[in-house]
Amino acid sequence: SEQGQTSAEIRERLQGLRGQDLTDAQVEAEVRALLASGPPALPILLEQFREEDETLLAVATQALKAWEEPRPVEPLLNLLRDPDVSDLSKALILNILERYGLDVEDAELLGLSINLEDYDLDPDGNGSRRTSDG
Repeated sequence: SEQGQTSAEIRERLQGLRGQDLTDAQVEAEVRALLASGPPALPILLEQFREEDETLLAVATQALKAWEEPRPVEPLLNLLRDPDVSDLSKALILNILERYGLDVEDAELLGLSINLEDYDLDPDGNGSRRTSDG
C-alpha cells in the first residue's frame, strides 16, 4: 500500500542507519521517507533523542524540522526537561523548536540551564568556536 511504513519498519530502517556516515543527500532521502510515513514515525523520531547516535539524531532533527502540523512541541519540551537526555540532544531539540517559532532564547520558560554556547550547530558538524579575526 502507499501508506508508508509501519512503526516496526520505520524502527528497523533507523536501526540500520546507526553509526553510518551519511551524506546530506542520504539524510534527505531518509527524512523524506520518514515524512511520508506520517504519524507512526513521530514517536520513533522522538525516541532518537534518548539515544546517543549522531546519525540518528541528525536524521530525526531534520525530519522534525520539516514536520507538518500537528507539531510535537509538547513531547519535545518534555525531552528538554528530562535530566537523562544529553546536552547535545537538547541543543538539537531547541533548534527544532526554534524552527517551529518558539522563543528558545527564553530558556527560563523552558526551565533549562544548559549552555548552548558550547554547541555551534554548524550543519556540517565542523563549526568552530567563535573567534575574532585579530
